[in-house]
Amino acid sequence: MSKKGISKIKGPSEIRLGETAYYEVSRIYDLDDKKKVDAARWKLYALDFKHHGNWRELTPKAGTPPKIGYRVPVIVTNQSLVGSELMLEAYIYEPEKRIPPGLRIKVLPGIEKKITRVDLFKVDDTPIKDDTVMKYGQTIKVKVYTQNMQNEMMKLSLYEDDAQGGGDSPKNKNNRVAYIKKLLNKKGFLVHEFKLNIDFAKIANAVMDGSHDKLHEYYVVVETAEHKSVSKNVDVQNPDYVKVQTVSSGVDTEKIYEGIVIEEVVIIGKYKKQPGTNPPVNTGEKVATVAKPDEKKKENKECECFCNKEITPETLREMVIAMRKATYDDAGENFYKWNKDLLFTGGHEKFNDKSYAKFAEVLKSTFEKYEITSCIRKIHFLAQCYHETGAFMRSVEGGKDDKFWYDPYRGRGFIHLTLKGNYQKFKEDSKFDVVNNPELVSTNIEIAAKSSGWYWRYNDKGNINPFADKDSVFDTSRLVNKPNATKSSSINGYNQRVNAVNALKVVFKYPQNCCSLNEKETPNENNLCPSGSDDCICTTAFKFEDGFINHSKVIKDHISIIEHGLFKDPKTSIQKIVLHRTAGGTTQACKNAFKNGRKNKSGGIDHYGTHFIVGKDGVITQTANLTKVTWHCAGWNSKSVGIEVVGFAIDKDGKPTLGLKGQNPVAGWENLTEKQAKSVACLVKALLNYYSLDISKIDCHEHLAPKEKGEGQIVFDAIKEYLK
Repeated sequence: MSKKGISKIKGPSEIRLGETAYYEVSRIYDLDDKKKVDAARWKLYALDFKHHGNWRELTPKAGTPPKIGYRVPVIVTNQSLVGSELMLEAYIYEPEKRIPPGLRIKVLPGIEKKITRVDLFKVDDTPIKDDTVMKYGQTIKVKVYTQNMQNEMMKLSLYEDDAQGGGDSPKNKNNRVAYIKKLLNKKGFLVHEFKLNIDFAKIANAVMDGSHDKLHEYYVVVETAEHKSVSKNVDVQNPDYVKVQTVSSGVDTEKIYEGIVIEEVVIIGKYKKQPGTNPPVNTGEKVATVAKPDEKKKENKECECFCNKEITPETLREMVIAMRKATYDDAGENFYKWNKDLLFTGGHEKFNDKSYAKFAEVLKSTFEKYEITSCIRKIHFLAQCYHETGAFMRSVEGGKDDKFWYDPYRGRGFIHLTLKGNYQKFKEDSKFDVVNNPELVSTNIEIAAKSSGWYWRYNDKGNINPFADKDSVFDTSRLVNKPNATKSSSINGYNQRVNAVNALKVVFKYPQNCCSLNEKETPNENNLCPSGSDDCICTTAFKFEDGFINHSKVIKDHISIIEHGLFKDPKTSIQKIVLHRTAGGTTQACKNAFKNGRKNKSGGIDHYGTHFIVGKDGVITQTANLTKVTWHCAGWNSKSVGIEVVGFAIDKDGKPTLGLKGQNPVAGWENLTEKQAKSVACLVKALLNYYSLDISKIDCHEHLAPKEKGEGQIVFDAIKEYLK
């Protein structure tokens, strides 16, 4: 008897967490089963290495209807499945549980990050209910749930609320009583306990006369550099409450306070309750800092930290010693044991001046030139320099007799400048002729410092400062040592780099003494927007939803046929924003060209296209998912995002032409309209910001691949004034 049922299905071999992909039956064993395909059932399995590589069935949530049909959607939401291999199978009679007919699917990390919930509990895990009032001495347990944020660092802050209404208010800026930084686990979850210290009551009462409020209110703010979520308010009994009071509230109810622009805020209700009884509580973990009333009064004084003061030679010596005591050589001895506080005594190429005074001087100028201007940026920069130079002992890679294929452009400087291309780019930026004299980078301490600052700010993978702002040791280490690394074990000396960062945090007294962290400015997205354009994508923060920009100034018109697989990494893979011209007169004509494709030599159709089109009216249309590769620039498709700008090529008389056989040759390009130029500039600025790239990463199609002269250059010339 011939085999019956489904023999093959088709669909994406990779799926991102939280995104929907569609799969369908593509073949059956017996044509007699054709009418039964619409009733096909589906099963999803995960590869279980603990049980000899068997496939383990993944059961859907209770109440989820079974998947039936010839074509079905699949969405993976379990964060623990990221990196796993799944098998999807469709069957009519009995599942075969093998490939084929099943299809192997790799689960990739999701794109859209968000803090989904911040829930508050008593210490015994009982949810804080409507009839509960906490007391000082008890503990609030915070549980944070996120999406696509596994292993990221979160900051949790406990605030006393003096403003009316729930949520985070600028009025409470100085009312933070405790905070701590914690890593989310591999499932994107964390728990922390804040003890309601009796000192907090003194802080709360110090705002007024000390006794007129029967209840104090507290809330928790959970945030990263890009995301923020606010818990509900919790009422806490005031131990100093006096029933009869005649003082006024002191709250200005008429003043309107400007909110903070954030990517998402989750505000969940507010308590207005009567006192209740709480169970005995555990004291829980200690919080990072507690502001006492007398400390609160000092907050008006000028803040001092390494964001706004120089690192002196004496402090620099203290930092070097701290890192050497915290890091170890191959024999397990700390570096301080052998090297004490001496600088750059190793290597066959040495600095003439190795004093701490000169070291501090060149660091100061490097920090200023390359925007390494906050405590956390300086911490990460110095920690990476420390590891790259072997604990500030060597300014050159290898020994005198060692031979490297890339000599004479071996690693030199504080962050080893390596390969001729980087030496050439640094020469162009600094005017130091390190191409003809590469030893300058390892013998002149000023050049060693500035080459490292240049790489930190302008390397091909982009500005490292934003990753330092996020306090991501993995990302700063990756970008310095191995940009494509996906795990810390791939990075040379990763543990040393982590230990160096932690040692510097102690010397910097970070985060507790950092002024920029404790007095964080309200984000202002307007600084992205070109001058003269007050209504563009840059005027407000924008979100990504399933790879598309969600913004009133961007029209989504998805042309999926131009997408050709996923970027290896949806953010770090992007190295350039490429500018194109359409050689057409309208956005619709451009979209039609994308859809129709172009005949190839084999007689088939190739579909080319860019992620965005900007019309003459300034309207931005997104045609491709930003997680997907499109064919728009040979050699750069997997490393860039393309923008098509509507406009004709013109002949010497200024008339439209395509330069084809029988037509006049292309002599130039139609100028951009003012609206169009502003929109392109806004989009470019927004994308540079999103991908942590600088203006040098804007490029023209004809500079990267064979194309008509001036195609992208006319676009860049039209927008460059807006980019200043």
